[in-house]
Amino acid sequence: MSGEKAPNDDEIREILRARPVIAMVGASSRPERPSHGVMRDLLDEGYDVIPVHPSERRVHGIAAYPDLRSIPRRVDLVDVFRRAEATPAHAREAVEIGARVLWLQLGIVNAEAARIAHEAGLLVIMDRCLMVEHHRLIGAPLGPERPPVADPAPRGPRSGPAGGDPIGLCRGCLHARTVETPRSTFWMCRRAASDPDFPKYPRLPVAECSGFEPATAGPRSGPSA
Repeated sequence: MSGEKAPNDDEIREILRARPVIAMVGASSRPERPSHGVMRDLLDEGYDVIPVHPSERRVHGIAAYPDLRSIPRRVDLVDVFRRAEATPAHAREAVEIGARVLWLQLGIVNAEAARIAHEAGLLVIMDRCLMVEHHRLIGAPLGPERPPVADPAPRGPRSGPAGGDPIGLCRGCLHARTVETPRSTFWMCRRAASDPDFPKYPRLPVAECSGFEPATAGPRSGPSA
């Protein structure tokens, strides 16, 4: 990796609260493609999204451009739905057009793309879903924002957080929270940062996780997540 630290939750929240103009590389008019649904949801949330795909003319009724350089107006955030090996070229384009953020979607990581963007002063976010992050950090379904929970000592059973979170808290990091999107419910856990076998956005229910503790349940045995 490039050695640069990824933006934290507060930094990502500020990026999204600014409602950046988003260029979506790999946007597709085919409903089965992940980019199709993510673009639709972002538009529904009020984001200005520009589709970028050499084979598309319009996506969700919006004119598509063959590449980033062809977009005739400002772009703040480049959201990439491409194979990892294709991302360095898009990073160079993002630098050339003056974007502020390079975002590689869930499952996409490329150190060279990150290096190119970082060296030009862009913020880089990789292996995260832009739509899920919107709902997790600023979306209305999350309710009032809560400050990050410090790593407690000792760790013990906890009840669910205020606001009616139906899944409670993970005893290991106390960071689990529901993430409602128009079509699915997810939760996010810091365990994913250090355990590559643990999904970043597991779908509910996640009772098989040894640290999962529903708000209505008592303490569970087993190691923390």
